[in-house]
Amino acid sequence: MNTATFNITELSNLLIKKWKIILLFSCLSVAAAAGFSLLIKPEYTATTKLLPGNSVLADKARLMNPSIQHLYSFFGNGDDVDRLLSMAETDTSLKQVMRQFNLKDYYTINEKDEQLTEFKTLEKFRKDIWLGKSVNNELIIRSTHQNRDTAAAIANFIATQTGNSLQAIWKNIYQQISVQLDSNIQQLKKQYLLTLQNKNSEEKLLQTESAAILKQINSFNELKIETDLAVSTTPAAIIVVEKASPPAKKSWPDLAVILPLAALSGMLFSIVLILASNKPRTF
Repeated sequence: MNTATFNITELSNLLIKKWKIILLFSCLSVAAAAGFSLLIKPEYTATTKLLPGNSVLADKARLMNPSIQHLYSFFGNGDDVDRLLSMAETDTSLKQVMRQFNLKDYYTINEKDEQLTEFKTLEKFRKDIWLGKSVNNELIIRSTHQNRDTAAAIANFIATQTGNSLQAIWKNIYQQISVQLDSNIQQLKKQYLLTLQNKNSEEKLLQTESAAILKQINSFNELKIETDLAVSTTPAAIIVVEKASPPAKKSWPDLAVILPLAALSGMLFSIVLILASNKPRTF
């Protein structure tokens, strides 16, 4: 059975003969890609870099014991970065960004169902942001937008919002503890008054019981002071290493990537076309 094939020498000679066609297709592809890139609205990518604040700094024991304050670092570890990352990536956080910058109009999404509009906007928005962790345990936030100022504003907004959310969680925990302590103190005071009014109890037993309740009240009062202090001195959850600024260069279309790929595509297309239009020798 005869098969039609090219040998290497024959193929090389054929391509050398047709070099003008290959060059022409490559140039046409580059020109078409360059022209098409002019029609595309440019996009800009802004980046902010953050370090996590040390979550241990929120421990009220640090405030009440000056001798151990120097043991606490201002910077968190990889676990703190992961915590910030998971908070920034939640739908709730991203929807707040969408509403703040009216991204449904930017993506021109207008469904009759408001929830569907938000869902589709969120899908598109997720493609225009990147949240990740560097090898140096930095939280990196990248935002892409057709407006360079908005790209930077979105990245910085996500950073600030994430830090404020974590800070609010720390405050809320201590506020809840403070409320519970207030309730316990009030109950102990009532118990103390009832003890003093109990005339049927022996005097020695009454004194012992009253002293125990007073000691407990004082202990709770000290704990409440520490808790309230922790609420008012909540440390920063993030430390900005590099704030996002409006980028000078567009990130897309990137001619340094597009034009070489276009030239390669034109060259490959012309080679396939040459091989298809020239019958190989039959053995």
